[in-house]
Amino acid sequence: MTLGIGTFTRVAIDSALPFDASSIPIEIVGAESLVESQTIDETGGTTGTTEHIVERTRLGQKRCSGTIRVPASKLALDTLLPLILGAAESTDSFALADSLPEFVMMIDRDEKVYSYSGCRIARATFNGSSGQMVMVDLDIEAETESEGAAGSFPTLATPTESPYRFEDGVLTIVGEAREFSEFSLVIENQLDTERFENTLTRVDIPLLDRIITLGTNHPWSTDNLDLIKQDLAGAGGSLVLTNTESDDALTFTFGAIQYRSHRTAPRQCRRRYFIFRIPRPVPEDRCHPA
Repeated sequence: MTLGIGTFTRVAIDSALPFDASSIPIEIVGAESLVESQTIDETGGTTGTTEHIVERTRLGQKRCSGTIRVPASKLALDTLLPLILGAAESTDSFALADSLPEFVMMIDRDEKVYSYSGCRIARATFNGSSGQMVMVDLDIEAETESEGAAGSFPTLATPTESPYRFEDGVLTIVGEAREFSEFSLVIENQLDTERFENTLTRVDIPLLDRIITLGTNHPWSTDNLDLIKQDLAGAGGSLVLTNTESDDALTFTFGAIQYRSHRTAPRQCRRRYFIFRIPRPVPEDRCHPA
């Protein structure tokens, strides 16, 4: 028996098949879970017995879904941001669009290589906390999965660009730069994942709506009390990550952040100071793009 080793997992993204030397390698952290599942449907009628008859079953619809975690870095985000937001890059700027481009993904699982077509990003969660790298968790929906032989993954250079870390960040809310110990920025692309029509595989995965939410942790102090019970109209804001080692910067600009009126009770942290969390349940805390 040859045992597959997770260490040797590799991931690549491209705009279309085939995968080759121009495909973009993506470093993932932890386990990936993108996989095809298929239902087994049965008639389910009464037959005078509790036995189920295998001949009265058929293979049903296929769904491809899963998640990956990617360290946030410039080259990776140059590839991912158009897939998350919808619009192509324009001089290092990425805008929101009313549709999402599809892409293909290849995953080398050591013993077999799997390709996924018609992929869309259903949710992208940018998250970071004090002392940690900034990560991007991606929920992916795909139309089809195909299996290839081991060794069919193209030869691609390993990503080497410097990643962003939490301490690169400056968060500005209600016109003030804030101390914060954690953030979670969620871009939820609400997809129609049930477009099967008269086939067993998805024929399309269109974008229906998009909701952007922001969750943050702040010290409980007079400097941050204005974040509580803001006006309904909200206020503009931004999150800027500047990697001084590579001279790269990532800026999220929000036209209006609507924080809901309540927040979690402040809690003492190791007897030093209090922190409070501004939670981000959908859809109360919304970020509207500028």
